[in-house]
Amino acid sequence: MYDQGEAGELFRSGEPQRFDAEEEAQTAADDLASKHAGVIAWSQDVKQGDEYGPPMVFYTAGETVDMK
Repeated sequence: MYDQGEAGELFRSGEPQRFDAEEEAQTAADDLASKHAGVIAWSQDVKQGDEYGPPMVFYTAGETVDMK
C-alpha cells in the first residue's frame, strides 16, 4: 500500500500482507485501492534457504513503485 505526502511523494503505508492464494490477495488489494494512493499484489518464490526469486506482480492500482 502506498499513500502520497503533501508534496506528492509516495511512501509505503503499513506492512505487507500475506495471503495463501492469488485470488485472496487480489481481492484484498482491490478493496485497499479505494483507501490508498496505490496498491500492488505480488508473489515471490522462495529459493534455497533465505533466498527469494524476483517479485511477480499480478495486480496494481493507482500510484505505485516499480518492483523490478
